[in-house]
Parts: sequence; structure tokens; C-alpha cells
Amino acid sequence: MKDDPITVEDYKLVSDEFFQKYNYVVERMNVTAKAEDVLKVMEALSGAVMKERVKEKVGPFGFNKNGQKEIDNPGQSGEEPND
Repeated sequence: MKDDPITVEDYKLVSDEFFQKYNYVVERMNVTAKAEDVLKVMEALSGAVMKERVKEKVGPFGFNKNGQKEIDNPGQSGEEPND
């Protein structure tokens, strides 16, 4: 599926979101900005967004959170199992 040719229907699915972002950047730059420059700014903004998301990341998730020690094999950790 990922190697299938891109269709017009595929474009329709993503175009609204893309053009909202594109038009926002054009408005912030100026109306005479070249498409290439707008796309470069969009790429830079995407990188800035990803950096901010990493700063705000909540975690860690899973069994080994809050500094708890994970014990894979209780018999080998020096502790006797409580059976």
C-alpha cells in the first residue's frame, strides 16, 4: 500500500491541513514570498515544533517508571523469591 501511486483522492485527504499551514506562513512572511522560501520556513517550523514537544514530553511510561528497579530474574538478583 505504501508503494502504491499517490492519487488525487490522497491529495484531497491532506490538502486542507497542508494549505492551512502554507497560507499561515505566507501571511506571516509576505505575499511576494517564493514558494520555495515558504516551504523552507514550514520545514523550520516543523523542527521547532518537534523540539518543543520533546521538552513537554511526559513519561517515562511502562513498568520501570519512577525510578523503580526492574527485576528480570528474582533468583539471580540476590533476593530469594517469597514462595
